[in-house]
Amino acid sequence: MKAFTTLAAAAVVLATGIASAEHHEAFAGAIGNANRIEANSERDGARKPDQVLEFIGLDADDVVLDYGAGGGYWTELFSGVVGDGGKVYAHQRAGERYDQREPALTAQFSPFGNIELMPLASGAALPLGDASVDTIMVSYLYHHMHYADGSGEAFPDSSKALFGEFRRVLKPGGTIIIIEHAAIDGSGRAESGAWHRTPPEMAKADIASVGFEFAGEAPEIFHNPDDDLKNTWYETGLRGKTTTFVQKYRKPE
Repeated sequence: MKAFTTLAAAAVVLATGIASAEHHEAFAGAIGNANRIEANSERDGARKPDQVLEFIGLDADDVVLDYGAGGGYWTELFSGVVGDGGKVYAHQRAGERYDQREPALTAQFSPFGNIELMPLASGAALPLGDASVDTIMVSYLYHHMHYADGSGEAFPDSSKALFGEFRRVLKPGGTIIIIEHAAIDGSGRAESGAWHRTPPEMAKADIASVGFEFAGEAPEIFHNPDDDLKNTWYETGLRGKTTTFVQKYRKPE
């Protein structure tokens, strides 16, 4: 496992360039931030935040939208990297479930000082200015975006509209990061969606079709040779152990 981790780290360096000592210090500080809740810190072994943060390449003072932030795993880490001069928007789907969780999330994020909760109804426009965001994270959500009932093998119109909003709010050169359970390439949308997975090549084609440039992939960060990429991972004992792809897309300058 140690050898694999070393190879994975090297692959990220090749894909992204060597991060500066200042960046590494920021990543380490974010991971070790005492304000992080224990439930999130306990996931670091599976989520490998040092390698993912290096691939993403955030800078101090950046503005980040964590779309579908959930329990705030990446939200908390991004907060530490962008610092006091930056901002992290923690998007949540508005509704009864969010209303029940809002007091706990507010208490969780308040010590960070630069996190703002963003509850939003499905399909609503993002309440952000044009060209105001540096990076958007979409973590383990794309399998809900690449297929919709009735869309067949086409990228759903609802997802095209969402990525149109992403393009609007991103600065020129701004990036989208997709982290997703990998499905075997060649599988259909309904089939892979039922597995709660997405074929990596499908994601590339979809996101390129709405005006983004593919800017790289971090190979081998999350690779499990025992994952055949065509199973429903939470039914097969692969929770936290799937082969997962990490891709970066850029809004054209």
